[in-house]
Amino acid sequence: MVSQGRLASRNIWRRRELLLVVAMAAIVVASTLAHPYFWSSRNISFILADSMVVTFLALGETFVMLARGIDLSVAPILGLSAVIVGFRAQDHGLGLVPAVFLGAAVGIVLGVGNALLVSIVGLPPIIATLGTLSVYGGLQFVVTGGRQVDHVPTTYTNVGTRDFFKGVPYVLLIGLAAVVITAGVLRHTPFGRSVYAVGDDVEAAYRAGIPVRRTLFLSYVVCGFFAGLAGVVYLMRTGSAVATTGTDTNSNLLAIAAALIGGTALTGGRGGAFGGLLGAVFLSLTLTAMVFARIQPVWQPAGVGVLILLAVVFDRRTRRGAVTRWRRKAQTQS
Repeated sequence: MVSQGRLASRNIWRRRELLLVVAMAAIVVASTLAHPYFWSSRNISFILADSMVVTFLALGETFVMLARGIDLSVAPILGLSAVIVGFRAQDHGLGLVPAVFLGAAVGIVLGVGNALLVSIVGLPPIIATLGTLSVYGGLQFVVTGGRQVDHVPTTYTNVGTRDFFKGVPYVLLIGLAAVVITAGVLRHTPFGRSVYAVGDDVEAAYRAGIPVRRTLFLSYVVCGFFAGLAGVVYLMRTGSAVATTGTDTNSNLLAIAAALIGGTALTGGRGGAFGGLLGAVFLSLTLTAMVFARIQPVWQPAGVGVLILLAVVFDRRTRRGAVTRWRRKAQTQS
């Protein structure tokens, strides 16, 4: 039986999703009134496709954040995946399907590095991944060696830039499939339920016989896996990659912001895959609206920072309110 507390948490999360949809609708209406082109199928397609790289990163962050961790190294993992796959595609004509497997493999290997530091060595997640942020970022420069990826097969960019039909890009369908599979893993597999349990109360999870160390380990491996896939999606979207890919677009910040805005809590145990998707689309929509409003690009990171702060404040206030209401109801029933 699901506890009243867990039901309250789910209600908070669903209300967050609803408010996010309402906020996005308001942004679309306001931007379209000011700039009618904003609602064109071409621009909507761009917004949705542009959000897919962050969506994959946010899916990975969702796993570690649900387990009460964080990964600051997803940007260079994305970058390493993009340059390694890109050079193979550019120099040797690597096909798109093998590229997906190669990108995923790169992400898994680098994710294992984070997993070892957090779950085996016992370093705090923020310290461990801050260190690998620098290590993996340095590896990008080593791998590129002054070169850059600027010519990949058209099969990559055709998938990354073309529409299935007007306003619905192919890459969105790939992202939706990943979100649905991730949601299924989180909600309907022993591993997914273990992730929630560890993030909700690690001591209780341990006493219940849940393999806490293994759950943490796999969470960081999965995060690396999604960051590796994000590198392939980035390559499909842009057709290029350089030594600073990922870090130059604040991908770490955007991934964490998308997960937070979508309702995944830094305190662990609450959130989900669909929230990460909504958070990524919300960010892409907001940043595009800022461009249409002629706000200088230098202000975009500040805007994302404000959204993160608002998401955290909103999460704390709604959670306190829900807990208070639940306690009052419990006292009344007793």
